[in-house]
Amino acid sequence: MWAARFDEGYVLGDITPASAATLKGVPMLLESADVRVRQRLLPETCDDPEDEQQWRQHAVPELERLFASRAHLVRTDLAGLRPMPKSQNQLLLIPFAHGNAWLAALNAARLALFVLNELTAESMEPDAFATVTPKQQEALLRIHLLAEVQSVLLGDLELESAGPFADFVIE
Repeated sequence: MWAARFDEGYVLGDITPASAATLKGVPMLLESADVRVRQRLLPETCDDPEDEQQWRQHAVPELERLFASRAHLVRTDLAGLRPMPKSQNQLLLIPFAHGNAWLAALNAARLALFVLNELTAESMEPDAFATVTPKQQEALLRIHLLAEVQSVLLGDLELESAGPFADFVIE
């Protein structure tokens, strides 16, 4: 996968079918009803039970709306995946205006993958990859892919500006 910066946003290219499937799973992870995911994304925040109940009553519905909004935005952008010429790989434009929603969605998806696959802090260490189950290895690869996309959106990678996306021609 490669990344470029255009006037309109970031472009990810040569996205493999497996990577596209991982990205398409992001909205589903945000919308997951799995108790483990909900507890990870909306953990208990108050020591006092009454304060916790107030927080859950007033703050959680708004956070749920934010997750739903982010999932919708990511899903909408993913609907714009385009095929690369002479390849099964794809191309995706993430508009700058959607960057914060993508960052939050990718982070939440990584947290969801972590809990759904019963990963631990130790399993995140590079030397631990060979010691976890194949399912956990797949989850780790997906988590790292989402982290790479976050790196692009955070500007951690040195990307040259390529001008307007409309002028971009893939051969």
